[in-house]
Amino acid sequence: MFPQQLQIGALSIRPATVLAPMAGVTDTVFRRFIRNLGGCGLIMTEFTSSHGVSASLRSKKPTRTVARYLTFASEEHPISAQLFGSDPYVMAEAARICEDLGFDILDINFGCPVNKVVKCNGGSGCLRDLPLV
Repeated sequence: MFPQQLQIGALSIRPATVLAPMAGVTDTVFRRFIRNLGGCGLIMTEFTSSHGVSASLRSKKPTRTVARYLTFASEEHPISAQLFGSDPYVMAEAARICEDLGFDILDINFGCPVNKVVKCNGGSGCLRDLPLV
């Protein structure tokens, strides 16, 4: 009834399940716990500010954002980073950093309805500017 595997480009995700990115929950310890249970084919980080990630590039050292949200162990593969933001240049810079860190997939959050994210045009706030999306 359900597919046993998902194929995204060259990446095979087996089983065909994805761990939702949950703020305050899906840190590296939780992700490794879930991975060791064997029930998720793809795990995701908590959603992370693209501005916080790109700030690490300018500071030439990992910032608290990168250390807290984007650190992962090799056994977490396949793994996806989830970013939010509204500045295309900052988002692209953060995406390059995630790629350099070794993430298999990059997901952009267009669904978060939390006011502090939406008022900065992040999450579902991006949907107010469809040409931006």
